[in-house]
Amino acid sequence: MSMLVCTLFVGAVVLSGCSEAKGQPDVSKDLARCHRYLGKQNVGAVVDAMGEGDSNVSARLGLRDLAGRLTSEAEAWTENDLLHDSYSACRISVLGKDGGAQVTEATVKWSVLTMKSMSEPKYARSWRKVNDQVFVEKETGRPSMRLLVRCEVSGAPSGQGVGLPLEMEVADPGLNVSLRQKVLTAFARIVMGELACADTPKIPSVLPG
Repeated sequence: MSMLVCTLFVGAVVLSGCSEAKGQPDVSKDLARCHRYLGKQNVGAVVDAMGEGDSNVSARLGLRDLAGRLTSEAEAWTENDLLHDSYSACRISVLGKDGGAQVTEATVKWSVLTMKSMSEPKYARSWRKVNDQVFVEKETGRPSMRLLVRCEVSGAPSGQGVGLPLEMEVADPGLNVSLRQKVLTAFARIVMGELACADTPKIPSVLPG
């Protein structure tokens, strides 16, 4: 059975040798979506940092589709609703010569945490306040970083912004902190912009450690 094969050269971040079989996803669209979510330069920097090997991207949800799903969940929110889907916006994998894969992935979901919970001691120890609308998880020792962002969605029930913040995460095989921050803040800004949050969260370029 023929399959879609598409390699992303390290450093150049260009597609090569792509062919599409009927019913298979268009990987070039996935790459364009990753560029949209994370920024073209950031994607290139991530691929470079992950080392040599065959690199592939996956981004099956377009930005508008992702925002639509998040909006629908926010509009249906109740205070007792604690189950929400996690969406993979962009996944970059590099297959090494030893057959092992390194993966960087940006995900977003409505959080089970609340803005009010950030003042509780157990969360205050693990999350740092960036401003009244944004919190960043402190260094955990694992290669990832999370943001909690208040986003009031138009048409959602009263209290949704406080009771149902967005949680965005970048998990990777060990990027340097500066690059991880660039990827996460770029991702957060593009999602916030598409959702058109009523309170316009301010996400700085540099996050406190």
